[in-house]
Amino acid sequence: MITSRRYDLDWVRAIAFLILIYFHTAIIFIPGGIPMIQNAETSQFLLTFVTISTQFRLALLFFVSGVGVAFARRRRTSAGFIQERSKRLLIPLIVGILLVVPPMVYTEKVFLGDFTGSLLEFYPHFFTDGVYPRGNLSWHHFWFIAYLYLFCLLGTGVFNWIETRGKPHIEYWISRMQGMGIYRFVIPLFLVEVLLRAVFPGFRDLIHDWASFFHWFLIFTAGFVIANNESLLNTAAKMRHYSLLGATVSTGLLYLFLGGPDFQVDRSAELYYLIPAYITWCAVHMIMVWCAILACVGYAAEHLRFSNRYLRYINEAVYPLFILHLTTITILGYWVVPLEWNLWLKFFFITTMTILCILVVYHFIIRPFDTMRLLFGVKKRQLPEPGCLDSPVRIQC
Repeated sequence: MITSRRYDLDWVRAIAFLILIYFHTAIIFIPGGIPMIQNAETSQFLLTFVTISTQFRLALLFFVSGVGVAFARRRRTSAGFIQERSKRLLIPLIVGILLVVPPMVYTEKVFLGDFTGSLLEFYPHFFTDGVYPRGNLSWHHFWFIAYLYLFCLLGTGVFNWIETRGKPHIEYWISRMQGMGIYRFVIPLFLVEVLLRAVFPGFRDLIHDWASFFHWFLIFTAGFVIANNESLLNTAAKMRHYSLLGATVSTGLLYLFLGGPDFQVDRSAELYYLIPAYITWCAVHMIMVWCAILACVGYAAEHLRFSNRYLRYINEAVYPLFILHLTTITILGYWVVPLEWNLWLKFFFITTMTILCILVVYHFIIRPFDTMRLLFGVKKRQLPEPGCLDSPVRIQC
């Protein structure tokens, strides 16, 4: 069990969410994706960045969220935990769908010429004109919060078992995950992938997304287990170079041999080719995901075991940053894309201004007021308790 504060996990969480800003801004400069505002000039480099980061960035976010759940449960009963998660996740989810997503969709539709008029005139159409992208109704990036809430609900029974009757089994499993054994977790990830991915390739609506759902739930649970077993974090740090090598080699294999930049198997191929290619793709893909997570966690454990005022500030601001980032990127993209600027000037202008704008909103509108903090999932202000600097890391989902 982790008994001292792990600032490295705070850093991983903050960096992982900040990468989202660069990821979603990059989509403006590659073909397809959300936001649907597209720059005329595209970048192969940004396409490669988006393609590679897509393979593990969400898994990393769910992993870190699982770590946060482990610490949140230590201070609460199961009922108290569900109540706290409901407040921290459901309220921002509702606020996001009702207030944050409509301006984003409106901006896209105006840019594409699918709507003319004001935001107030558009707002009723958000609920009445069908489902996005043909229509308007969407939860956009707030699907992540919905999935995370379901993971917390479904995971309560699993976590209770891990902490009680299943503890001897977990301890035996962990004893076999020292050194190279830490890569054994690829096996359950592979089984979920090979059994479900062909049927559910992935669409964030729950109904057609069971492969990703169970994949991320396993990752989420792994974060929970590792948070309760510091030896696994120490192992990740020791094996960080191997993890980076594994992530790099598997990425190269996916890119060069199994479908090019989109990391997809040719489904139109003959069955005798498709089956082994699909199995190989699933295996290499899961090696990439798990090695990438372990590399991020391992290098952070080795080099980011410190705190400063910037980390403390951004660690609280990162949830509002997640909630507001895609709408801000979309609005900035609407104004910047038509300009006769260099592609990279546009890219870094949008990313930098997105971070600055949201931090200004957070600092002056969200942070000082308990009501706004509640709406955006930030904990209520409280005076630090004696000894709080020595307490375990608190990671918000």
